[in-house]
Amino acid sequence: MLYGATTLIDLGLVFASFAAVSWGTFFVPVRKVGITNIWQLQGAISVGVILFAIPVGFFWGFDIQIWGILSGIIWSLANLLALYSVKLIGLSRAPPFIAGFGIMISFTWGILFLDETFHSLILALVAVGLLIVGLPLVSGTEKNLLVRKKGFLLAAASGLVGGSYIIPMQASHTLQSGFFSSSLSIFIIGLPLLFLARRFIRKEILSGLMTGGLFNLGSLCALIAVGLLGISLAFPLTQTATLLAVSWGILYFKEVAKKQGIVRVVAGAIAILSGAILLTFA
Repeated sequence: MLYGATTLIDLGLVFASFAAVSWGTFFVPVRKVGITNIWQLQGAISVGVILFAIPVGFFWGFDIQIWGILSGIIWSLANLLALYSVKLIGLSRAPPFIAGFGIMISFTWGILFLDETFHSLILALVAVGLLIVGLPLVSGTEKNLLVRKKGFLLAAASGLVGGSYIIPMQASHTLQSGFFSSSLSIFIIGLPLLFLARRFIRKEILSGLMTGGLFNLGSLCALIAVGLLGISLAFPLTQTATLLAVSWGILYFKEVAKKQGIVRVVAGAIAILSGAILLTFA
């Protein structure tokens, strides 16, 4: 019995890791082409989301669940805020704040409202604390860099909203059956934005489609991980995606170049990884 439980935990950690990789990469295509028209990108992303969800539906079903629809609405709002924040402050700065506030919200939901428990709550709190401390550091903001406060506020708002997007399906035990509904909801909300944007640039549309597919791959893996590990453990682990996002921002997009900024990023990365490891033992 213990062996079976251990196997499920290990499997949950694997899916959480896959989710982290997908979510840490999914903004790269739109960042590559430039975030110019938010509505167009959101619309294209929504198409990518539904295109990924359709084949998954043949295995998980095409049920229409109200809780899945609600999750899709929550995510759509969070992603719009995230797109605006990435546009303003970059890929190396927005994701840490999004993840930090998302972790706080998901952890609070799991402990206070979903009756999830740990072997050591103190250790779990220390782990989450390390994650939260590391996230601002890994953002790598430099003193001489003009960073718009609006970007950080939007990133924080995105995390506060997005940290709850899985909650309706988790609380109603519709993680699998609600997947298609959430994807359909995202598509229904995003498609009108695509047409209202009145801007159909091929490379931006394609980048949005790729981003939508990567997001939903991560979402699929995250839902499986949440089902195996619980929201208060699985969601914080998926948010280590910020390490990959920041790496893209620094190494590929050259958003942070000075030595002081790089040192901050390394220190933050160590704190985040330490927190993620501690959380798996809590």
